[in-house]
Amino acid sequence: MSVDSSTAGPGTSTDVLLISASNYPALPIYPYAFVQVSAVAARNNLTTERLDLLRTPKHRWKEVLRQALDRTSPRIIGIHLRQVDSIFIWNYAESPLPGAPEVVRNSYWPVDDTEELMALLRSLTDVPVMVGGFGFSTQAQALMKRLRPDFGVVGEPDHVMARLDDVLAHRKLGEIANLAYPSGDEYSFGPRVFLPPADHTEYTEAVLDDLLAFYGADRSTGPVSAHVPVEIQRGCPYRCYFCTEPVVKGRQHRIRDLDVVMSDITFLADRGVSRIWLVCSEINIGSNALLFEMAERMRRLNRGRDRPVGWTCYLLPNPALDRDEIRMLLDAHFEPSWNQFASYHDDNLKQTRVPYRSRHAIQAQLYWLEEEEKYRREHGQPLPSRRLDMFLGNSYATAETVSATLRTVNELGLGERFDDSLITRATRVFDLGDGAIGESAASAYSVGPRGRLDEIDLLYPTFGYPPSLVGELGSNRAVDEFFAYVEETFLSRAFRATRDWPAFMTRVLSTGTLVPPVAGDAEALLRRVLATPSADGDAEDTANPGDLALTLVELITGTRPERTHAVFQAIGLPGYWEDPSRWSPYDVCSALGQRYDSIADLMQAVDDVTGTEGDPAPQLAVEYCVHANNVVLRPDYARLLFSA
Repeated sequence: MSVDSSTAGPGTSTDVLLISASNYPALPIYPYAFVQVSAVAARNNLTTERLDLLRTPKHRWKEVLRQALDRTSPRIIGIHLRQVDSIFIWNYAESPLPGAPEVVRNSYWPVDDTEELMALLRSLTDVPVMVGGFGFSTQAQALMKRLRPDFGVVGEPDHVMARLDDVLAHRKLGEIANLAYPSGDEYSFGPRVFLPPADHTEYTEAVLDDLLAFYGADRSTGPVSAHVPVEIQRGCPYRCYFCTEPVVKGRQHRIRDLDVVMSDITFLADRGVSRIWLVCSEINIGSNALLFEMAERMRRLNRGRDRPVGWTCYLLPNPALDRDEIRMLLDAHFEPSWNQFASYHDDNLKQTRVPYRSRHAIQAQLYWLEEEEKYRREHGQPLPSRRLDMFLGNSYATAETVSATLRTVNELGLGERFDDSLITRATRVFDLGDGAIGESAASAYSVGPRGRLDEIDLLYPTFGYPPSLVGELGSNRAVDEFFAYVEETFLSRAFRATRDWPAFMTRVLSTGTLVPPVAGDAEALLRRVLATPSADGDAEDTANPGDLALTLVELITGTRPERTHAVFQAIGLPGYWEDPSRWSPYDVCSALGQRYDSIADLMQAVDDVTGTEGDPAPQLAVEYCVHANNVVLRPDYARLLFSA
């Protein structure tokens, strides 16, 4: 480990040994708390060392901890509890959730892991233990009782580090801001203060060495490198119902000295770091001025660099950005950040208390998408795989909020521009001091390592599904299944990858009703679909099976097109067969879903139109339409998808 002014030298005692057992395996992030606490400690002439246990198997924890204690001889141990769970329902479902990302369920229990870490430390040393971190600060009182550390830090540690000697001597503890400490059988808390971002640089050679070792060479400075955090702003004045940040960091947003920010970024850039995450609630609270100022500074930083430094941060859609401003940010190597809108429905957005409305969200979604695509094409850069994320399962979601959002997505053609989609379908419920958040709190439930708990325990993952949607569909599981269908069919083109066109064509050709010359041509098409691609990549062999299926159906229906057109007119899809590409899956499902309760009802209607003539072409065309557009016909889905 590198040694500098923040790190004790060989054979000397370390003031603070920082340990984390709460890193999220699905998205490993070097703890920014390690960076910031080390910097605060150094400002108070204290030394630190750091140990993240993410990649240490539990059976080796005791050995690794013993080695760390022997090497550092710390005066106090600081445990970082970044979060108390993943906040994602799919990590804790009783069975795999439809449409959920691939995760190892029931494997992420940072509070339990931290409790186990505490027990091991107690068995190895008498050194006092202090717990802090964002997750700890969210539920400090309950976690003090659960973990029973010697001390806790709620929010920023600056005052605690400044008076560490008093803390260790148990002197005047009640005066020390943000300190939690035992008081008889209970715990007391010093004054709660919210501090601005650091007015000094935070990164040192030793801390950066630890960070680079955590990520490894490829993830540190390679082409897919991780974002390295640098704080630019702290606190948030908004009251979004699902967010704990204002409680932890304060409701006053305070901007860090940009010269200090750039000093940290320059330090990192000069050592090969190529991507920066600007830590803030949202960089454009009330104004885009800070965002534009950072763009200019990053442009100056990158001037003449062989490898420009990319940067990103959370960004509200309001205040809005016009296309020229987005282009200016892209020119400054800004990377569009993730944003998950609750819906495109103003009443719903108002209920969730987010500081924007649907027009802002729609403009941001569309402008960023189009301008980044244009920018990448102009600069010869490949288009990345895109995922449309939405919080359609927010506590206030109703049939109207869902259907209005999907209508807007369809009108803008957004579904066809995303490879995948992810809908958050349940709210992680917290108590922010004035009761549990969200309208779904009354029906919330908690989950432990062995399954659902008998009572609510907010120290464990606690989720509430939107009550209105559960009422419409009948259960939480049904909500998951519904949103999985929406994700792949209307918010993205993901379902197209699952269409089994060879099976569809085989079934069509097995009916025995086709006659020459159609049958011969159709079988030739089928052979092309089923053929193994040739070694030289022959275009005929590698043709898209879906395109070939469409050619097959057009070949067959072309024998009597007037009958097919009449059937589509009768079932509510007039003009579909003249040009299927003009109809989106939402168009097709909406038209059919408002007429028929099931696929069986639809096909019966087709039979009623065709009568007993024995013409398979119209039926085949309808089957193709259903398969190609992933049509599901259910009355309960129709109420949610197409309500007025």
